[in-house]
Amino acid sequence: MDTAGNRPEPPARPRPLIEDLPLSGWEPQVEQRRPVPPPRRPARRGLPVVVALLLVAGLLFVTNSADDGHGDASGEVPGSARPAAGPEPVPSAARNPLLVADVPLPPVTCELPAMGRDLARLRALYLAQIGCLERAWAPALERAGHPFGPVRVQLADHPRTACGALPPADEATGFYCGDDHTIYLPRQRVLAALGADPPAHIATLAHEYGHHVQQLSGILARAGQKLAAHEPGSAGDREVGRRVELQANCFAGMFLASVAGRGTVSATQAQDAVDDFRNWVDSRTHGSSDTQLYWARAGFDGTGTAACNTWVAALDQVS
Repeated sequence: MDTAGNRPEPPARPRPLIEDLPLSGWEPQVEQRRPVPPPRRPARRGLPVVVALLLVAGLLFVTNSADDGHGDASGEVPGSARPAAGPEPVPSAARNPLLVADVPLPPVTCELPAMGRDLARLRALYLAQIGCLERAWAPALERAGHPFGPVRVQLADHPRTACGALPPADEATGFYCGDDHTIYLPRQRVLAALGADPPAHIATLAHEYGHHVQQLSGILARAGQKLAAHEPGSAGDREVGRRVELQANCFAGMFLASVAGRGTVSATQAQDAVDDFRNWVDSRTHGSSDTQLYWARAGFDGTGTAACNTWVAALDQVS
């Protein structure tokens, strides 16, 4: 998004999209994907998904796994097992210090292993990317005065969560539970939706991590307060949710810019990951597919976190 607030031209050939997870208290909405062939790689067909983002009053953290690297039943991706304090209260989502300070992300050399469908290789890919995400976002959060903390990723196909049973496979690809501080990306579901396409996996995890950034910065807590003023499923309720989800797209775009052309993430692969956000269908909870891509590009092309302030964007920019 440029300083004049102009939207880029919509993509000429929008592709199908993946969705992530709803805000706490929402009724799940199944969003159908459009099987439109992508310009550079095979189309991903079929799985209608719900994206559920759960608002929590706690902190996300990671515990170490005793996995031997060959793929156990848990499928857990360990991260940095360090504690962190909860986010400090902030005036509002729009005036959050992370956004007001217009914090850039540092250049990050990101070394990712080759993509693989088996549990061990998929875990290795996600673990490596989590490390890159931490190196990008930890200094930005700390510069804005927010404490940093890690997150857990779970790849088991039939996990137990503190938020209850996973939605059916035809309703959700991924699930983020704040009660146990975990992003759930069941391997079989993820592969059915994304295939073995590295940019799609990189984009999806970067988007999920964007919600982690929102949690650590206190943005999600303020979003929860905004939701309390609206009836579930109302226009106002959906608008708040779209601002949350589109901001996560934008934060993902920022990360992709920080690693583009560094390590094993080529400039072309980073751009492909940004373009992957056009794979979302038009959605009341996430915005149109054009809007999804618009905010991912806003983060990729922007100079800092102010480019991702969806809370001050006009309604037609988050529709």
